[in-house]
Amino acid sequence: MPAETDALAAYLIKKVRLDLRQRVITGIIFTVLVLAFILPAYFFPVTGVIMAVIIGVFACIEMFKAIKHGGYNPSKRLLVIGMALAALIVVIGLVFGLSIEGIMSLYLIVVCMYCVACGINLPLVKPNDEKAFFDGLFTGCTVFYVSFPLFCLICSLLFVPNGWFYVIIGLFAPWATDTFAYFTGVAFGKHKIVPHISPKKTWEGCIGGSLFCAICVTVYCCLVIYRVDKLEISMLLYGITTFIVGLLISVMSQLGDWFCSVIKRRTGIKDFGNIFPGHGGMLDRFDSAFFTLPVALLLAIIANNIF
Repeated sequence: MPAETDALAAYLIKKVRLDLRQRVITGIIFTVLVLAFILPAYFFPVTGVIMAVIIGVFACIEMFKAIKHGGYNPSKRLLVIGMALAALIVVIGLVFGLSIEGIMSLYLIVVCMYCVACGINLPLVKPNDEKAFFDGLFTGCTVFYVSFPLFCLICSLLFVPNGWFYVIIGLFAPWATDTFAYFTGVAFGKHKIVPHISPKKTWEGCIGGSLFCAICVTVYCCLVIYRVDKLEISMLLYGITTFIVGLLISVMSQLGDWFCSVIKRRTGIKDFGNIFPGHGGMLDRFDSAFFTLPVALLLAIIANNIF
């Protein structure tokens, strides 16, 4: 028995090491791929748009499959139309030279109305299907959930002066939050925050990740954006503002993570996909960024209209 126990322990240790190695390698490759798209976007925004389109396609497919696995049948056709509608609004904004406020207003009015219409459309088409209303509702929610943050990313690149710098915040703030939340949780974590959703998350990790993210955002904004945008505001007031926004971004990052965790638990899946070995699918990697990109755009709008 002791020999079998030692063999099992050795096997588990080896497996954990291999899994960790795979996660690290995949994480490095993933980071390189993101940088390969987002760094050139400073000079050629189209590369950022291409990245957003790729993310959107995979995210829609993964969410569609997850909802199907949960026993519902969202409309693939309405999902495609909704995403195409969001893309069309970007084209309209470019053709007519709309301001960021104008194009965001157009998106919220048109796409939100479309998402609500999805909840009505399927029950009308399938009057005898008891799940038709929920199928339509999930379709509309998927359209908004996937298209809105990516729409914010694209608008930051195309319609906001120096918007690329704010995209960096939206993409990398979640990684700062996750990284420091992990180390803080390992070192000091004792009190579980949402054990029924994410058993390993603790209050200590949550607070540590938020503070570190806020500090990173504040330093980045004061050293880079403050000078790039040539803001007419005291450094102290700007630093306080960006620290508060950094806390908000971190909280939104963690909410994005929990949101997808709830979906996975309710639909009975472990990961949304397997395109990133050890990390899951596209949604597993961008679930937090989907909640932070809109906040980063909000910071850009505040900087350009108030500061």
